[in-house]
Amino acid sequence: MGRTGVKEDEREYVPVDWGRTKNIFGPENVGTKYLKINITEYAPGTEHKLHKHPDQEEVIFVLEGEGISRTEDGDKPIRAGSFVFIPANTDHATINILKDRPMKAVIIKSPPEESKR
Repeated sequence: MGRTGVKEDEREYVPVDWGRTKNIFGPENVGTKYLKINITEYAPGTEHKLHKHPDQEEVIFVLEGEGISRTEDGDKPIRAGSFVFIPANTDHATINILKDRPMKAVIIKSPPEESKR
């Protein structure tokens, strides 16, 4: 634990309903206490349904592709280079609008685990 350098290809993707994701840093692999970093690929034409994290803040940084970030404030276009901040307890969804390639993003959450209520 406590490793400070990791290459993306050292982590394996796992399937999720909207594509695939891999944990880069988190409690389970480097012992983080205050954050979790994943790289997620949203499959072509898919969306991560509206949901909220009651106790977590989230930052999405788009690496490749184009999509929409949906919140109660409406839909905002996002593409490579876009940052999105999602406050705790905010309904949000991420949508890949491209039909021919994934949208790839870095997902940062703090704290790393949602509280179990």
